[in-house]
Amino acid sequence: MIKKLIYALTALIFFTGVVNAQDTTGVWSLDKCINYAYENNITIKRQVLNTMYKSNTLKQSKLNRLPDLNAQVGYSFNFGYTWIQQEAKNVDRNTQSFNSGLGSNVNLFKGLTTNNTIKRDKFDLAAALKNSEKIKNDISLQITGFYLQILFDKELLKVAKEQLETTKLQMERTKILVDAGKLARGKYLELKSQSAKEALNVTIQENNLSVSLLNLAQLLDLKDTKDFDIVTPVLPDSAGEVPDPPETIYSTALDIMPEIKSTEYSLKSSEYALKMAKGNYYPSLNLNFSLGANANWLNDDPNGYNRPLWDQLQSTRNYYIGASLRIPIFNKLQIRNEVNNAKLGVRDAQYQLEQEKLNLRKEIQQAYTDAVAAYKKYRSSIDAVESFRETFRYTEEKFNVGVVNSVDYNLAKTDYLKAQSNLLQAKYEYIMKMKILDFYKGLPLTM
Repeated sequence: MIKKLIYALTALIFFTGVVNAQDTTGVWSLDKCINYAYENNITIKRQVLNTMYKSNTLKQSKLNRLPDLNAQVGYSFNFGYTWIQQEAKNVDRNTQSFNSGLGSNVNLFKGLTTNNTIKRDKFDLAAALKNSEKIKNDISLQITGFYLQILFDKELLKVAKEQLETTKLQMERTKILVDAGKLARGKYLELKSQSAKEALNVTIQENNLSVSLLNLAQLLDLKDTKDFDIVTPVLPDSAGEVPDPPETIYSTALDIMPEIKSTEYSLKSSEYALKMAKGNYYPSLNLNFSLGANANWLNDDPNGYNRPLWDQLQSTRNYYIGASLRIPIFNKLQIRNEVNNAKLGVRDAQYQLEQEKLNLRKEIQQAYTDAVAAYKKYRSSIDAVESFRETFRYTEEKFNVGVVNSVDYNLAKTDYLKAQSNLLQAKYEYIMKMKILDFYKGLPLTM
């Protein structure tokens, strides 16, 4: 399974150029935004590289069980006196030398540190993979929040435009009555002023929507943000949905949240690091093998003392095979201190796991409390909108027959608009809080 994940991560790195060439035009769904971020986000790519590094470290740990094999070749010039065997004396002659060798070493026993290193590196790789998942989860939540903000701004803009259109219709109706002499011109001017104020509100909402779209486009690292837009899904009415108890969600999240799994793997890694340190107390046994040969010859050889190179290598070749046992007796307490530090590493990893679980519990408790509050606010906002809608409708009817003045009419209309805005805010706040709780339950972030 880990190998398949590594291959997938490797493909992600090497085929980035193809990914970047994909279509980034048109409207974007939430799934498209999240998938694009998975493929192009720099933080995710860096974590992929870190995971590949951990994979290479694990491969090397496994290869360390094999014997090594090294060859060496040497060639040198020698100036001055040298021993001439045939003349049995030192003679001032320049000579050349050639030597070669082949050696191998294999570790037979080293306190099981090699096996424990492999196990440690396996857990390090598993932790790195879970960290990749955590980064993706964090980015998914960020994108979802930005996506919902855009939907919220779009609905606010829609409400603002509807309010402006209502005022314009009221202005036309009032102008007819003013021209007929049935109403004073002041009422028309008051509505015209209200229309200008609402037109400004439409502009403000348009600007807010543009900023929200830009924020999401920049989060996705898009180069061209000019025509960026998102799909407006039909959101289900979930006003009657009550969040699950936090303890139920927490028990589920413990088994699926990658930050918990990553910390558990890190704890396992530290435990094997402790076993590695303790392994240094034991003797180590190595098997060695070598093959060598050398040759020498005089630069000036009038007497024909030099023998052919191959003959000399054949006659001087030698073999060696042996074993060495290293027994640690006193190393300035270095091993003991390494073991003590490894024990502290295990204790720190245990604390880190406890802290991650505590953080997760707190996050879920906070998300649950926020969701319940958002649910209550949403329900109250629905009732408030219904109440202010009836009030505004009644006030509008009386305004049309001249029973109330424009001040009361505009006040009722403003209260109704504010109630609508509060409802939209409560609606999307509630949706986001429920999405967070669904995320902790392992459900996909979809719209």
